[in-house]
Amino acid sequence: MRQQSGDEATPSWRRRRLTRWVALTAYILAVAGLAAVFWHWVRGKSWDDSLSLAFTVTMSALGAQLGAVLVRRRAARRGDG
Repeated sequence: MRQQSGDEATPSWRRRRLTRWVALTAYILAVAGLAAVFWHWVRGKSWDDSLSLAFTVTMSALGAQLGAVLVRRRAARRGDG
């Protein structure tokens, strides 16, 4: 059956979740990039130090998000949330 205008199928939950993770990663990378530029220009650190800071900020933020997902899943399984 053909879909009518305005009756578009909603994206699957996997696609929505992937889109959210891509958007979150892009946001975190942008913030980490700004942190690296600040660290280099304002603090006068080398680019190696600045990029190490950006990597640390990115991994910490993504790790925290993944940890939060695991906590929410465990709570949902137990019926706590």
